Amino acid sequence: MYSSRTIQTVDGILQRRRQQARQEAASRQEALFARYPELGMYDQRLRALTRSIALAAVSGGTEETERVMEEIRQVQAERRARLEQLGLPPDCLEPKYTCPLCRDTGAVEGKRCRCAEALLREESCRGLPSVVLDGRSTFETFDLSYYPDTPDQSGRSPRERMAKILERCRDYADHFGPESGSLLFLGRTGLGKTHLSLAIAGQAARQGATVLYSSAQAVIDRYERLRFDRGPTPDDREFAQMAPRCDLLVLDDLGAEFSTAFSQSVLYNILNDRITAGLPVVLSSNLTLEQISAAYNERIASRILCGCTCFTFAGKDIRFLRQMEKKKP
Repeated sequence: MYSSRTIQTVDGILQRRRQQARQEAASRQEALFARYPELGMYDQRLRALTRSIALAAVSGGTEETERVMEEIRQVQAERRARLEQLGLPPDCLEPKYTCPLCRDTGAVEGKRCRCAEALLREESCRGLPSVVLDGRSTFETFDLSYYPDTPDQSGRSPRERMAKILERCRDYADHFGPESGSLLFLGRTGLGKTHLSLAIAGQAARQGATVLYSSAQAVIDRYERLRFDRGPTPDDREFAQMAPRCDLLVLDDLGAEFSTAFSQSVLYNILNDRITAGLPVVLSSNLTLEQISAAYNERIASRILCGCTCFTFAGKDIRFLRQMEKKKP
C-alpha cells in the first residue's frame, strides 16, 4: 500500500516519460519525412486506415474490419522494407519509451508494471531522512568497533551484545512483512538506536513496504496542528491518514515528547490501532522499562511493553566518541 501522494508522484513521472518519448518521436518523424517523403506517405495511409478500422468496428462490419486490418499489415510491411533499404532501424519512427513493456503507462494487462513498482519503492524511500538516502544509516555502516569488547557484569561485552542486536535487526528487515511483529529499542543516547531504526526503515522501503518515520514529538506536533487548526500542511494530513495503516511505522525518541493528555491520547490511538491490527512498529527510547511505565498511562505502557520485542542497547556514547576522534590532531 502506497500513499496517495507517492502514487500521484509516480503517475506524474510516467506521464512525463510518455510525453517526452512521443515528442522525441515526433521530432524524428518530422526530420525523416522531410528527407524521405515516402515515409510520410506511409504514415498518412496508416492514419487513414486506422480511422477506417474504427468506423468499421463501430458499424459491426467484421469482413470490412478484417480487410482494413490486412491492408494495415501490408502497408506496415512495405514501410519496414523501405526502412531496411534506407538502413534505418525498423522502430525509428516509434516512441522510445523508458519501459517498452508497459510503454510508460505503469500497467501491463491490468496489473502494475515492474517499472512502476520500482518507482513507487524509490519514492517511498524519499520520505525517509537524508541519512537513509545517502547511505549513512545502513546495516553496513553500523560500526561495532565503537562498542567496548570488555565483558561487563553479565559476562558479555557490549560489542557482543550489539553484534547480536545488529544480526536480529538485519534479519528483521530482510524478512520484513505483516507478520514481523514490533520492536522496542531502549538505551542511553548515542548508542545507535536511531541508526538501526533507520536501517530497518530503509531496507523495508526498498523492498516495497510503505514506511513512515518520525520522532514522537513531531507526530504530536502534526496532530496538534490538525486537531486545533494551527496551519496544518498536506504532509500533516497524509501522515495522519497513513500512520495507522502503513506497512511500518518508526517512532524515534519516545518519551522525549512534551507529555499532555492530548499527546498520550494520540500515541495510544496510533499504537493501539496498529498493534491491534497486527501492523509492525519500531520504537526507540532513552527511557528504561521502569521509566516508560512511569511516563505513560497504563494503557500506553501496556501496548508498548507487551506488544514489542525489546532490545536494550549497551556501550558508550558513539556520537561523543566520534566527535573526540575528529578533534584529534
